Amino acid sequence: MTIWTLANQEAFRTIADRFGLANRGLAHYCFVKICRCLKRVLYPNVIVWPAASECNAAVNDFEGRYGLPGVVGCIDGCHIPVKAPSGDRDSYICRKGFPSVNLMAVCDHRKKFIYTHSDSPGSSHDANVLRSSELGTKLTEDRLFVNEEHHLLGDSAYPLLPGLIVPFRDNGHLSPSQTRFNTVHSTARSVVERAFGLLKGKFRRLKGLDVTRTDLAPVIIDAACVLHNICLMMDKCDDELVTDDVDVSGNDDDVKVRGNVTRAEAAVREKAKQKRNAIMNSL
Repeated sequence: MTIWTLANQEAFRTIADRFGLANRGLAHYCFVKICRCLKRVLYPNVIVWPAASECNAAVNDFEGRYGLPGVVGCIDGCHIPVKAPSGDRDSYICRKGFPSVNLMAVCDHRKKFIYTHSDSPGSSHDANVLRSSELGTKLTEDRLFVNEEHHLLGDSAYPLLPGLIVPFRDNGHLSPSQTRFNTVHSTARSVVERAFGLLKGKFRRLKGLDVTRTDLAPVIIDAACVLHNICLMMDKCDDELVTDDVDVSGNDDDVKVRGNVTRAEAAVREKAKQKRNAIMNSL
């Protein structure tokens, strides 16, 4: 029943009739109960940061396909429409004008999620979502990767960090090398958009969650991400299921850098710039 409910947008009254349950309330209760179990029991074992050997496999695949060295995965945000809570509606209205939860996720070369963060309201900028997460803390402190040559790819909504390589800001005066880098970077990074498309194509309830409780939306979203990974592990995902209706967060405005930068932060930023330049020159 839970898989059917995630895969369809049927009303819970119809689902109750389909599965012989007494009423829609019981159907909703069972659905949420199983989603909580998926998050509590399976999530820690299914959505996990890759071990060194898996990082190397991802790096080899990304470099073989796109020519970009050191890429372990790609990060982006995706809006999951929800019913805004009456007491805090404005916080959930995204820049596209509808209430949502901003799902931030990292996927590898197989479109498998290796990290998700689904606790942020839709009005949150991608950079703020990252900053509030455990992943963001590790990236900012430059301790996410043991191998300093490894990193994630993200769009210009995110800050440039040694472990997070973003494109060059297009100010109209990019060099040919910078333009080529941005093109290759965008092509490689599209894997996370396809992962979101596959997620929403298979689990269509994520196109509009009929919940107003802010604690339930992350449970349902994470449960769907768990099942997404299980399908990939069993080779049961078909790219034909990818939907174009992805609603990626779209916060592609260049992230604003604070004026009062510490010496340590300046050193990290300079290290990231040198790393990006080295990758650009290798293409």
